[in-house]
Amino acid sequence: MIAVRRTYLPKPGTGGQLATFVQKASAAMEVAGFRKPTVYKGWHGSHGMLQTEQLWDSIADYEASRSAVRKTPGITSIFDQIYPLLAETHTTEIFEITS
Repeated sequence: MIAVRRTYLPKPGTGGQLATFVQKASAAMEVAGFRKPTVYKGWHGSHGMLQTEQLWDSIADYEASRSAVRKTPGITSIFDQIYPLLAETHTTEIFEITS
């Protein structure tokens, strides 16, 4: 099993909007049949930072989901609203769960 973590850093003044859209994207992922990502609000580091964590059975399942997500308007339409709010492109980290 793997955990995919994404970190989002908002432009100044857009943190509230970003949080709303990231929550909506998380819900849309679940509606589309994927595991719902957990959303974390950072209490350290850059102001307004958000992080999501989504579990996958394997890296192959995660890779296959990427093209499926891109073909799901209910998800992509929300990310179209997220990207203009970001100070920089989100970062992605993938961790293997060992226990």
